[in-house]
Amino acid sequence: MLGFEIWKNGEKLATAGVNENGVISFMLTWVGKGAGAPFLLADGPAIEGLDLRVGGIDASDPAGEQSVEWIEDTGLHIGDDIRIKLVSTDAVDAPARREPTEGLPAGQLRFLPCTNCGAPRIAGATPSE
Repeated sequence: MLGFEIWKNGEKLATAGVNENGVISFMLTWVGKGAGAPFLLADGPAIEGLDLRVGGIDASDPAGEQSVEWIEDTGLHIGDDIRIKLVSTDAVDAPARREPTEGLPAGQLRFLPCTNCGAPRIAGATPSE
């Protein structure tokens, strides 16, 4: 199966992937908060408002789609090296979190373009605030 190795500063954090049907997403987001937010020092504390998330939807479970998440890292600093390596693998790491998705019955995973940015989103999912 297709797997995604996620590395931070030379350390492998996880190998993510789903068996047959699903979605894997990688989000590195930053939300600036206040004056001077973009001016950070390399030796400073973790960057406020910056986080890395790796998760998605596993739609291969006959009981219904499952929301899965392997990584939620909010301890990012200037100089961190984040890498994603595509691999062919027989197994992936178990997600740190797995729970039923809300809104769509089993087998009804659909993708629609986001009305704001055009990126694919899962039909029935509510946008985060």
